[in-house]
Amino acid sequence: MYPFLRSPFSVYALALGFCLAFSTTPSLAQQVFVSSRNTHSVKLYDFATGNFLKDIVTPGSGGLSLPQEVLLHPDGFLLVTGRGNTAIKKYNSVTGDYLGNFTSGYALDNPTKTTIWQDSLLYVSQWGVSQNKVVRFDLKTGVFVDEFTNTGVPNGCGHAWDAAGNLLVAQYGNGANGRVMKFDTNGVLTGIFIPSGVLKGPVNLWFGNTGELIVADWSLGRVLRFNGTTGAYIGPLVTGLANVEGYAFDNQGRLYLCDWTDNKVFRYDFNANTLSTYIQDGGLMAPNSIVIQEAVVATTEAVSEIVSLQVTPNPAHDMVRCTITTKESITGRLYLVDTAGQTVRVVAEQNWAPGEHTLNTSIAGLPRGLYRCVLASGKGQWSVAFAVVAE
Repeated sequence: MYPFLRSPFSVYALALGFCLAFSTTPSLAQQVFVSSRNTHSVKLYDFATGNFLKDIVTPGSGGLSLPQEVLLHPDGFLLVTGRGNTAIKKYNSVTGDYLGNFTSGYALDNPTKTTIWQDSLLYVSQWGVSQNKVVRFDLKTGVFVDEFTNTGVPNGCGHAWDAAGNLLVAQYGNGANGRVMKFDTNGVLTGIFIPSGVLKGPVNLWFGNTGELIVADWSLGRVLRFNGTTGAYIGPLVTGLANVEGYAFDNQGRLYLCDWTDNKVFRYDFNANTLSTYIQDGGLMAPNSIVIQEAVVATTEAVSEIVSLQVTPNPAHDMVRCTITTKESITGRLYLVDTAGQTVRVVAEQNWAPGEHTLNTSIAGLPRGLYRCVLASGKGQWSVAFAVVAE
């Protein structure tokens, strides 16, 4: 696993049990979604080059206003929050078509960051002055569940969960007095986990594999490391940005960071300890969220009769068995992805002759959560959901 990989997302949503198959154009490359706050759009980039492809969500599509975060739903569509919207927007991740409001039953006040956790609920922070509790929605239906936190988090941003299931929430404050608040498993505030001081304007949080809490601070233009148990400051991880907001990892463990003021996306290589410009075109204005996804160009023509894909056991805790049954020869890539669309394991890249093929792969070290086993080829893509749970 990678040294600063993000925390787990959703589990037990395996009841969704989806298996998707589409006729595709051969494409096994990755693609990158980046929110562009000040153009009210989401832009699509080629992963290999960082070159701009198109506005996948065109400016103002579906009334999108001041986008804050892009999230890939386990069912494959895009969710986008906008400060100027009262509901989370839903878009086709291939065509960019607006699919309507995803959330219902609660009018959000300046929604910002979103996270899927292992309870199969969608958590949403709010920037509002009077309405700013962290809110939960059903992941499958988008229906309002509750205001989870017992107190508000004014100018609330990113979330992370510690090993005990406590929720940590970044409070940007006014950009000078930001802090990280801690809530127990019932949403009751237990204290300030990281006070103002070293932190100025925190916006994103995640736990690294070593248990450190990683915090992206917009005001400082830095990514900082803290003790994940005590909240004590350890030191900087990445420096040299103007105003950092939005992060992602690729399948090589490299970290991608949006720079809100420079209108760029940077890539940090842990092995070389280098920060380089990755994206700087396409008319980005105030990028603040990035998602990396395997690219698939899909149509509506089902090809499920060619190949079937199964994953056992489900749920799993140390190993999964991927079984491919194909009626004709097929060449492709079999891999595992998390709910953010990031590849976490490559199982095989090869040709499979007609018949049944079983491949075992270790999932040791993967955080609890919902994942997908994906078989992608020039003839189609097949995807099966499974859950990773504690032993």
